[in-house]
Amino acid sequence: MTDAVAPRDAASMDVWEHRPMFSATDKGSRITWLAPGHSPGRVTPRMWTTALLCLVAWAAATLAGSSVLCAATSTECTVTVGQGWLIGGALVLGYLAVLVTVNLGERAQDQLGQRRAASMFYLAPLLTGITVGAAAGADLALGADQRLRQVLDGVPGTEAVLVSAVVAVLAGLWGVVVLVRLPGALRLARHRQETIARLRREGQRYTGRLTLGRVSHWLHSDPELDVTVTYDSPAGRHEVAARMRTSPNRVPRNGSSMIVLTDLRGAVHLELDLDAGPVYEPEERYTPSE
Repeated sequence: MTDAVAPRDAASMDVWEHRPMFSATDKGSRITWLAPGHSPGRVTPRMWTTALLCLVAWAAATLAGSSVLCAATSTECTVTVGQGWLIGGALVLGYLAVLVTVNLGERAQDQLGQRRAASMFYLAPLLTGITVGAAAGADLALGADQRLRQVLDGVPGTEAVLVSAVVAVLAGLWGVVVLVRLPGALRLARHRQETIARLRREGQRYTGRLTLGRVSHWLHSDPELDVTVTYDSPAGRHEVAARMRTSPNRVPRNGSSMIVLTDLRGAVHLELDLDAGPVYEPEERYTPSE
């Protein structure tokens, strides 16, 4: 037994994210990681700026799409730009919105160390932007107040109003759910990372052995397995049931050496012992079938 120390390799967040990650408390997208040598992440000003750009980009792209639909289905649409320009503009804006969203998602995942919190952080501005853009598109397609009765009666040529309104309502409701849950997700991710950092600094370190269980589910092409880690301490032998998320080519073999970090509060953090030179299972064994 020795005091906990961080592994010698201060890997980048991107590389660490694809190594085996373990959690004795969480499953699926709630599994949280913290790269060795890194401090717990936070929402940075740059992330807030990118989130604002994401909101604006999706609002503009959705409004452009609503305008295309309006021009294609109604002769009373107030849009004066040519149909070709509208379609081209919608495609360009949509492409830019996707680029900004991907960038935001990657930054959020690097900082927060958790897919659930990261996905909520980019979904919030995305859904808000779609709601604003679709609502503006519905208002644009509605035009004069007297057309509201035509929309409710299902008169041909009013499809753009109905579609835009439905999109705005659905995106708005989903966005409210995400916004309500986002603060809790951010707090949980921060708490998990702080626990990992604290155990690396202050916890007790033991050597354990890994036992693989069944594949619980797949997250895209990455398997998540039920595993058990056994280790000995002055109090006796212990078994820790955990979840392991990894990529198909980085599933450690049964009996691989593990680092177990724990404290008197009962907190446990598990890491693969890279200094022991782990051997991995054949990639095809954990590659999902088509």
